[in-house]
Amino acid sequence: MKTIHRLATGIAAFSLLSLASAVVAQDAAAPVDPAAAKAAAKARAKQVAAWKAQYGPGPYPDEVETFAQGRQEELRGYYRVLYYDGEHNAVLNYERLGLLSMELGYYGDAEKAFDGALDRIEAFYNKDKQAEKATSATRLEVNKDFKGEPYERAMAYYYRGLLYLRKGDYDNARASFKAAEYQDTVSGEESFQSDFALLTYLQGWASQCAGDGSQAADAFEQAAKIDPRLKVPGPNDNVLVLTELGIGPVKATDGQYQEKLVFRPGAAMPENGAIVTLGAGKTTRAWPLTPAADIYTQASTRGGRAIDGILDGKAQFKSGLETTSALATTVGSSFAQQMGGNALYAQGIGAALSMFSKSVRPTADTRMWDGLPSSIMVGTTRWGAAAPAAAAGKGKKPAPKASLSAGEWSMPSVSMTYRQDDNALDLTGTKPMAASAGKCGIVWARSRSVASLPSEAPGNNAKIALARKRDKDVWAKDEAFRAKLR
Repeated sequence: MKTIHRLATGIAAFSLLSLASAVVAQDAAAPVDPAAAKAAAKARAKQVAAWKAQYGPGPYPDEVETFAQGRQEELRGYYRVLYYDGEHNAVLNYERLGLLSMELGYYGDAEKAFDGALDRIEAFYNKDKQAEKATSATRLEVNKDFKGEPYERAMAYYYRGLLYLRKGDYDNARASFKAAEYQDTVSGEESFQSDFALLTYLQGWASQCAGDGSQAADAFEQAAKIDPRLKVPGPNDNVLVLTELGIGPVKATDGQYQEKLVFRPGAAMPENGAIVTLGAGKTTRAWPLTPAADIYTQASTRGGRAIDGILDGKAQFKSGLETTSALATTVGSSFAQQMGGNALYAQGIGAALSMFSKSVRPTADTRMWDGLPSSIMVGTTRWGAAAPAAAAGKGKKPAPKASLSAGEWSMPSVSMTYRQDDNALDLTGTKPMAASAGKCGIVWARSRSVASLPSEAPGNNAKIALARKRDKDVWAKDEAFRAKLR
């Protein structure tokens, strides 16, 4: 796949653009030289034939490049991959694009990207009975496309919720965090108790900002039961600060045939704490943030219980690989599984296996959202022109300060100091997202940028992806996806 995209975005695109430029130049310079036009058409036909042999029915580099050119330059690589991969990796590519867009401040792109991912997740995991029935009927078909593990799906809703908070849309923010919590509880056919306390806490924060104190109190109480480190915010706190540290978990395979999916901690990074500073001069306020979530723990547990791997049930199935027939069956099953478990693939696997039996092995699917952090820290405070508290009578507590409405305050300057224990690190992190569109404000930052990651998600199987494109039904589905993007 890397070769394909390198060609799509590099040499081949350059060749095509050069060719296209030549054609355009000829169009602009009348009269057209018939011989030159014929030569250009011949060159074009030759190029298309070469692409067809390499990429199947497409999309071809010129089409991908045309689509990408209408996007922000920093995001084009991700858009190219989104367009090329089609429906197969849409959720994963949308998630990665959404996070990069959010980090770079392209919030419109981020919102659309996360909505694209969540639409597909909800279509599969909708709790509605009718949807469950429909989902069950199409499960084999849907399975062929990436939906992610519970922690990945939960994080997609988490980021969408933050974007709602940024715009002061507290009801939708709360709904997003609640949906994130639900995604943390479902895996395949199983369901578990949620242990992602931060998501419950954020539901409380959204409720508090929406003026629903009772619902907020319930959520904060529940969050504290799961994680006692999460203290209830002050009743008039109006700024939420979140910062993400380190590099998140990675997926790997285990077992005799690499059939089991396991999770490993991401690369170790020095930062394990952060201090946020708001304002400047006399109004400066700085305080350490509280650890609120460990993403590796979320990946490697279900309902708080540690798991050994998510394909335990299939290990027995793959234990009899000693014979050629068993190997062929398992490879075929694995191939079909990666193709989406579609029975049609299994039935017609012979032809495909003739191409790939020497290279395809029954490995678990390790496609993963590589931009997630290792941990998340949180804090809240009250900021703005404080309304004077009523004078307290003797022996009485002072009346609480009134909360501020939108327009009565604005977000101050924000900076983040990342630390290793008590020592400040020479680590800038990303530019914080700071906004106060409504009654509350939000600050969100990361110690590690995703901008340096490759535009292609890790774990994709190039042979499977290419084989998919040669299947007419799959290609038609991917083409329909691309048509909606254009």
